[in-house]
Amino acid sequence: MAYYHILRQRRQDLNLSIEYVSSQTRLAPQYIQAIEQHNLDVFSDDFSFVRYFVHAYCDAIGVNWIVIKDEVDADINAYARQRSMALSQAQKKLIAQMPNGKSKTKQHSKHPGRSRYQKSISALSRNIQWKNRKNIKTWIVGGVVILGLIVGLNFIMDLHSSNQAAQEEALRQEELREKEEETDRLAQQRQSERESQEIVLTSTNPEENIYQMSNVLETTQKFTIKIELPEESTVVIYKDDVPLDESTVDELYSGTFEQEVEVTEPCTIAVEVGTYVGEGTTFSFADNNVTFNPTYWAYGAPATFYIEVVSNETLEQESQTSSDGQTAVNENAAEETAYEFTE
Repeated sequence: MAYYHILRQRRQDLNLSIEYVSSQTRLAPQYIQAIEQHNLDVFSDDFSFVRYFVHAYCDAIGVNWIVIKDEVDADINAYARQRSMALSQAQKKLIAQMPNGKSKTKQHSKHPGRSRYQKSISALSRNIQWKNRKNIKTWIVGGVVILGLIVGLNFIMDLHSSNQAAQEEALRQEELREKEEETDRLAQQRQSERESQEIVLTSTNPEENIYQMSNVLETTQKFTIKIELPEESTVVIYKDDVPLDESTVDELYSGTFEQEVEVTEPCTIAVEVGTYVGEGTTFSFADNNVTFNPTYWAYGAPATFYIEVVSNETLEQESQTSSDGQTAVNENAAEETAYEFTE
């Protein structure tokens, strides 16, 4: 696949518009579109910029420049040679279409009987032919001079453009480095934001199927309970020992049971499945798969989970209390050790 196809496919895979890439690289949108369509005529025969533009485009969308560098250089050189050959052919065609200034010399035989009028006409014809030859030579010399001026001007412009492109490339590399640092910082910030929005489900007493849920009151205030039932069974959800819906207490469900639970304050959610069929019944709370522990469960009895919904502030206080208690224990142990050593 050609490099310009790779660039367009990569941009489309990332779902990026040409305008967005233009804002990231400071390249005009028409230049980006010209690179993708392999329309190098847009660069007005100044191909010294193309390599830097393609390099900038690669860096902006994450394409490895080293891999395609040789292909880009070869393509640009081939395109430049093709344009140069086309220009030379056009110049040759233009010169060929000009009058060649050559006139066949006609051998005139002397006619001793020609009149003065006939002699005047012959002299006038020779003068006109001489003037035409002088004009053609003047046109050719002028065309060569103009062509030389164009070539010299192009050389000077190419040299200036190369120096300016080198300076712009150095500036662009610095800007890219700063953008990469900003991108890394934003990525870390977004990761932190995503982590702060995730609901945390922790098993506090596995044998009695007791879990603790945090970060739900501060974010969505809702979570989903999903249960796969291999057999018909009742499913009752309690909030602080009160059914969420009295009308569905005796309703039978089969297949997939799914319900969204809304919580606005700390509480205890109990999920009771009337018919529990070993490993055939699966549970998911807030997209967390959990396993029912049958240690204290008797066959034929409902399988029940308990979810203690707590606030993050309560968790922090409990964590601080636990930390202070552990510190106090460590200090008491240190004092006892010191006391024993003193004795």
